[in-house]
Amino acid sequence: MPLKLSYKISQINNLIYRISLPLPGYPPYINVYLFKGEVNTLFDTGIFWTWRLLRGALKELGLQFSDIHQIILSHGHVDHYGAAYAIAKKNKHSEVIAHHADAKRIEDGIYDKPSSMLEFIQTMGIPMSLIVPLAFLDLIFKSMGHSVTVTRKIMDDECSLQVGNYNAQLILTPGHSKGAMCLYIEKEGFLFSGDHIVPGVKPIILAGFEPNTSFPVAQSHAIFHTSLKKIEKLSPQYIFPAHGEPFQEKLNRLILKYHKVYQLRKKRMYNLLLNNDYTVYGLARQVFKNLKGINLVLDLYLSLSETYTHLEAMCEEGDVIRYNFDKTYYYTAILL
Repeated sequence: MPLKLSYKISQINNLIYRISLPLPGYPPYINVYLFKGEVNTLFDTGIFWTWRLLRGALKELGLQFSDIHQIILSHGHVDHYGAAYAIAKKNKHSEVIAHHADAKRIEDGIYDKPSSMLEFIQTMGIPMSLIVPLAFLDLIFKSMGHSVTVTRKIMDDECSLQVGNYNAQLILTPGHSKGAMCLYIEKEGFLFSGDHIVPGVKPIILAGFEPNTSFPVAQSHAIFHTSLKKIEKLSPQYIFPAHGEPFQEKLNRLILKYHKVYQLRKKRMYNLLLNNDYTVYGLARQVFKNLKGINLVLDLYLSLSETYTHLEAMCEEGDVIRYNFDKTYYYTAILL
């Protein structure tokens, strides 16, 4: 899907700005946050294709790439780190910060090897007709990012640092990825949530291709909800996500929504598995029936990931059994 080559700047206060950059498909844009001041900071960067738009937005705000002191990457997905290389290339003194759990993915600039993708396709039970489209999607993902050296790897679950003129906390919130982080400014009650909290939708727990693994690693739903509780204790007043509009909402209410969606989806999958054994692909097509149109392949990849991580959680909880037949995973319900 072609990008609409424009950006939007929204002022949060006189020191913090939201720069919305376009993305192909859905969601249609990503929010990059600029903190101006003593330590000019970007929280995420958008994809590599839009680095010129980011440069233009910064110029409108009176800055150049050479004025950026540090880039904080919320996690190692290409729409968040993709343009960091363009900034680092222009500014050798700019620090690139990420959690060590996602650093290798950012530094390698890839999600997986071709052999891993082929194994993923076969194991998930994906039909041959979709192999080429999924391989093409993989190439698009690769082109949307550029590897960049992470000059500061966060090793702890929490750390303090300065952004603009504010003292902030970086908080590890694994779930969407292993090294996902939120940024919190206690003085203002501002939480910059990356993809950990997104308005209107439950963030997808991705089956990530982690370094030194030959198959997708199912992120834990339990870890994701534990991370939510960690953020709930902060009681932020305003939440600024990577996708969508900033919002105010009681986090306990939002967490309850996420939990309900998770439980309802598990129940639906379990009921389907009572009647038939399914591959991940087969079950995904039953659960997500509206996959069609121009974003079919991307939506299919996301739905496969969501289905796989749910099924693996159900296996851990003892509701479902996974078995391997002809190198393809099948799942069956256990009668409770």
